[in-house]
Amino acid sequence: MQNLMRRLLARLRKHRTHRAPTVIHRPPRPVRQPLPRHPESPLDGEATLLVRPYLLAHERQEAWREGAFLREMAVTS
Repeated sequence: MQNLMRRLLARLRKHRTHRAPTVIHRPPRPVRQPLPRHPESPLDGEATLLVRPYLLAHERQEAWREGAFLREMAVTS
């Protein structure tokens, strides 16, 4: 058993090589301009596909609120 362990250790030492550390050169990141806090005009839901679902949900909620308000006013009158 010791003979087997010695052969394995010798084999490991034989194949062990010291390599220089690998240097990875990455291009510098582009400087991103910060987004304005208050844009001059509201976001266009038709122009941006990511905005459209939120815009539709907002429009549905506003329509529901308006309908609930009108129903409440009709009941009160």
